[in-house]
Amino acid sequence: MPPFSVHSAICNNRRWPGGKAPGPVWYRCTDLLGLLRCGKLEAKQYTRGKGRKETYKKNAKQRKRAACEFPKEWAGSWFQSGVPNLLNINSTFIETKGECYQEQGEKVVVHDRTDTCYRCMAIHVKHPSVLQYKETDCVRVNPQEICAGISGDAPLYSMFRKYPEAKPIACPFKSAPFTFSYNRGSGDCAGPVSKAESCTDDSRLVLKYQACPDVPSTESNVEELICLATWKEGSTRYLVGRITQGNRRQTSDEDQYRCFIYQRDIEANKVVYNIAQSADATCSGIQSAFEGSKTMKFKTVDNHHNRCKFPTWITDHHTWLSLDHKKTFKFSQRNATLKIVDEEPKPAIKAHENYVSDFVWNREFGMESQEQRKQNSEMRVICHGILQQSTEHKKVQMVQIVAHMTHGCNSGYVCMVFYKRDNKVIEIQQSEQYEENPDDACRYFDPATVPFTTLITTTLKPKKCPHLGRYILAINNIPSEKRRKRQQPVIDQIPAVTPPECESHDYESLSVGCSPSQEQMEFKTPCQDHPTVGYSCHGSWYENNTYYVITTPIARKSTDNIRYCMIYSLSSLNPGPPNEGAASFRNGGPYMLRLSGVLGNCNRDIIPGVKGNWAFNFTSDGSCDETNSMSSASNYLITSASVFTLALTTFLVILR
Repeated sequence: MPPFSVHSAICNNRRWPGGKAPGPVWYRCTDLLGLLRCGKLEAKQYTRGKGRKETYKKNAKQRKRAACEFPKEWAGSWFQSGVPNLLNINSTFIETKGECYQEQGEKVVVHDRTDTCYRCMAIHVKHPSVLQYKETDCVRVNPQEICAGISGDAPLYSMFRKYPEAKPIACPFKSAPFTFSYNRGSGDCAGPVSKAESCTDDSRLVLKYQACPDVPSTESNVEELICLATWKEGSTRYLVGRITQGNRRQTSDEDQYRCFIYQRDIEANKVVYNIAQSADATCSGIQSAFEGSKTMKFKTVDNHHNRCKFPTWITDHHTWLSLDHKKTFKFSQRNATLKIVDEEPKPAIKAHENYVSDFVWNREFGMESQEQRKQNSEMRVICHGILQQSTEHKKVQMVQIVAHMTHGCNSGYVCMVFYKRDNKVIEIQQSEQYEENPDDACRYFDPATVPFTTLITTTLKPKKCPHLGRYILAINNIPSEKRRKRQQPVIDQIPAVTPPECESHDYESLSVGCSPSQEQMEFKTPCQDHPTVGYSCHGSWYENNTYYVITTPIARKSTDNIRYCMIYSLSSLNPGPPNEGAASFRNGGPYMLRLSGVLGNCNRDIIPGVKGNWAFNFTSDGSCDETNSMSSASNYLITSASVFTLALTTFLVILR
């Protein structure tokens, strides 16, 4: 006999399509808490023998999983207010609730094996990062009937996705910055006005609260709002965000998650947002944008940043790069906004004393998220006003600008100076401190104490190098050990078995612009494998008796720097000015060329020939033309001598 009852009365009464059972089947009838179930199994699957019970149990589990599963988008860990630990959800199980047992339309019955009971849950997806649900108590009754027990006034619970970490969304409050008033239930705090400012990441907003002396429960404080989810129910718009406070080291999810209702209006031709905030990490207790634990009213601030545009000689190239390519400067199509991306972000620059620091405690305690690191690598600069410009030969070479800068969630006014060095080379100086008042941005700016940032375009082409000529390494620039090696006599004219050691930047001589195109600097080395090291010139300028040249190695390793700034000065060893373009012995020569190669920027604190990533002193060895002329003359003498020898030989043959 099979292990199940055959043709029980209830199962025999089951009606099949066409009135006939489909083939030989076994029927199983069970009574589960008053619910009669009838199952069918192919007779051939349940022959007598070992393992038939195990086979049925395995197939039953497969049928159960296929019958009731949660959407795969729900998988992960979720935070719910009042629950001490995160709730884990997989395809068939919700932690603390139970296993998916049966779907009933938009509701689902879950089985709690711990208490051997059933509960019905009505779960609604408000956003991929927000689930809301109502539920019944866990009861031991017929599961088919318990979903009717969910009433309209049942408590509404909210779950917010924690892992995998939800990607923040753009905050719905457009056209920041705002001024705002707020009310915590004890009256409106409208003066002094509080401010809401945007961050470089549009998913973040900084709320700078001011305390009102005559309103209780108000205080000066700075909060950062990270927008996580928005949705709409009828005409009501909801927002879920996470709030961090710069002067409080809270780490609890209960303290950070908040729900908002917001409403956009127009008042006096200005955009206004009325906002209500929940008291805890739920969406309960807020009914409209005017009722909540805290209400706020945002008003847009007149935009003063459209008064100027960056000069066209800067924005003709929309993208500029630092010499090491770790910083990118991109100008908008309208030439009023600049975006700076730094692959190696530094801490935010000094803020005005009235500003709270950029949530430094998050970084100090290792709590900086990936989004925070990303936003700290970006800066947004908006042209506010042009103060002065200088021209040379009727061309603008310098412009000083007051700009509004946002770095992460810090913002303020700074002073910026742009210099045109060559067609595809510019430099920038920028003040370090943010100012709340634009009139103060350049008040104490001193160009002599501010470092330069050297920028180049993405399409550099070789150009003529400055101060052409040939140079040899000065004797006092050769280390004593190498000088002794070079001064040792060669014994029996036997060449050394080991070639000279090939050290980086071990140069013996230099030629500047002596190639036919005059676009290269070539260093001669003692290395037999690489006798010369060449650099292409891309742009140069002369400043305070010093030359600055942007160069690129003609052949470089993957670990070598992409660009170098060659900084050098030329001074006469004898009285007399040098002859521009030819480092010759004429007019008081020879001359000393003091050269340094640096990475990153053309720093003004570099003393040529003394400081830098590498530094050399060379003495002039004639101009390119002089050397070429000497070579041509030598070739001419050799050729003439050969012709004379040939003619003399022919004459002697004739005499014989």
